[in-house]
Amino acid sequence: MMTKREMLQVLVREIRQDVDDYQQLRSLLRHQRELLQRRDHQGLEQHNPRQNALCVKLARRAKRRSEILRTLGVSADQTGMDRLLAALAPQTQKPLKSLWSQLGNLIRDCQTENEVNGKMLAAQKGSIDRLMKQDAGNSSDYGRPL
Repeated sequence: MMTKREMLQVLVREIRQDVDDYQQLRSLLRHQRELLQRRDHQGLEQHNPRQNALCVKLARRAKRRSEILRTLGVSADQTGMDRLLAALAPQTQKPLKSLWSQLGNLIRDCQTENEVNGKMLAAQKGSIDRLMKQDAGNSSDYGRPL
């Protein structure tokens, strides 16, 4: 069983790791958009597993962070984190608050990047669907079906 101090140390360390990993995820999402723009199917097949693995790692740490917050007696949400921060000594509170804020900004950046990529994929799918319907309606362009 970890002490509260050890739990706090794990929390800080993993938030730092999340900041690094969300910076990497933001870069991966931007690279994914470039691959989508170029319609680089092979590049996407190589890229997406790396991006998915990073997301799994981030989700695991978020789950552990929630468990730690609950064990420390606060809710596993922004309100709980705010309560924890308020209870810390200033020399611990200030750097953790800064890290937490940085992490929140990176998460929002990644969500925005992901939404842009999703819209791009939806637009490409729409174009393909329209082409497929158009081709199905113009089967006489290539002669009579066999």
